Amino acid sequence: MRGLRVGLLIAATLVLGSAACACKQKGSGGTRPGGDGDGGGTGTGSGKVVDTSGDPAACDGISSKVTGLYQASAERTKMTPEEVTDNAAMVIAECRSAPNHVVACVQKVTSVVQLETLCLGKLDDEGTEGLQFEGK
Repeated sequence: MRGLRVGLLIAATLVLGSAACACKQKGSGGTRPGGDGDGGGTGTGSGKVVDTSGDPAACDGISSKVTGLYQASAERTKMTPEEVTDNAAMVIAECRSAPNHVVACVQKVTSVVQLETLCLGKLDDEGTEGLQFEGK
């Protein structure tokens, strides 16, 4: 069922996001504009931290479009109304963890395939993305 896969996707996104390496890599020659190729570049940032997570409430604004995409897909895939509801709920749940990305992406897509490949995190082979929903 896609609903479980999307839930599992959400868990993987959270795990991968928190495990991402923020290591510096020393250049092996060559230069980049504004730097000397060995990590000694110059910066012009303000030092101000910018919250890029967005407003989770913005996800409510895409709910009808997401549901509509899954309903259109259901006609071809024989998806049940419950599966449509579950899949849409999983997309909205993932949206709440990264509203800026998901909302902007959903506004551009025209199919479930685009929605799932462009807007949502990847599913893993073990299906561990849904572990965050155990016991809920």
